Amino acid sequence: MKNLSFVKKIILGLNYIAALLLFLAFIAPYMPVGFLSVLSLLSLVFPYIALINLLFVIYWLLQFKKYMFISLLILLINYGNIQATFQWEGAHREVPKGFELMSYNVRLFNAYKWIKRKGVDVDISNYIKDQNPDILCLQEFRVDAKTNFDQYPYRQVILKGKKRKAGLAIFSKNKIIDKGSLDFKDTYNNAIWADILFGNDTIRIYNIHLQSYKIVHPEDLMSENKSEVSLKLRRVFDRQQTQARLVSKHIEKTRYKTIVAGDFNNTAFSAPYRILKDQKNDAFVEAGQGFGITWKYKFVPLRIDFILPDKQIDVLQFETLNYVNFSDHYPIKALLQVHPQ
Repeated sequence: MKNLSFVKKIILGLNYIAALLLFLAFIAPYMPVGFLSVLSLLSLVFPYIALINLLFVIYWLLQFKKYMFISLLILLINYGNIQATFQWEGAHREVPKGFELMSYNVRLFNAYKWIKRKGVDVDISNYIKDQNPDILCLQEFRVDAKTNFDQYPYRQVILKGKKRKAGLAIFSKNKIIDKGSLDFKDTYNNAIWADILFGNDTIRIYNIHLQSYKIVHPEDLMSENKSEVSLKLRRVFDRQQTQARLVSKHIEKTRYKTIVAGDFNNTAFSAPYRILKDQKNDAFVEAGQGFGITWKYKFVPLRIDFILPDKQIDVLQFETLNYVNFSDHYPIKALLQVHPQ
């Protein structure tokens, strides 16, 4: 370091800071809730922190300096997180016996006119009819919209609220033999499930919507008092972890293969994701492509909607339908197949 110029010493100092931030992003999901109000914010900018560290690696490599290993080692530690952020090429295996599952937060079918035009509910309904998945999981669903899902003879719908009832829905072409709700307390958010027959097999589908931040625009967080933001985030992260554990414990009690789908309101670098992904695959990691952005957050690629099948269920294809602009979320879908017995 003595041989470095003043400017390069500053660059090296910035490199250490970037490496530290990437390391903190790695350990954040494993830290107690009290720490998460600060550390979990790093998950929102993880792709940028990783990119900055990559640029430092390239810089020191071109300088023929050993300092390249500072960021290189942290990037290697975060290899799993990088996989969960970006995929070069998705798998596309055509298997006729697969079934397709779609998950979509429909944002109340534009009930409050966030999109300044009429007929968004009809557009969503028609789009889903064209896509025609075998299983459909919708979050922020309401029954008073102009929609038609008659192609699905079986369904599980649980709504909450007083003024405008909304909630979760599972639609299926295959027979539902049992269903239920976890009924998260003191919140509009929830998790529901349905046991669906696939030939001689039964698969339990969970449709979940973890605790929301209750903000209209993500940048609103930056305009509030820092202590208030920290307290709000801590409460949200605490509830999300509690809800994720409730779902996880419910899964442990079933004898069926399971698929967890829905809006986690958090990223793949969070504790709720880690809890729910236990013993499961991430369909995007298995067969996705690109960043897999599912939520329209300015300048930051956020993937907060997931399809997590058991490891006994193959992911044949996965797609983020990021050309669909009917909500603040993009729909995601996966072609799946149960392992032969």
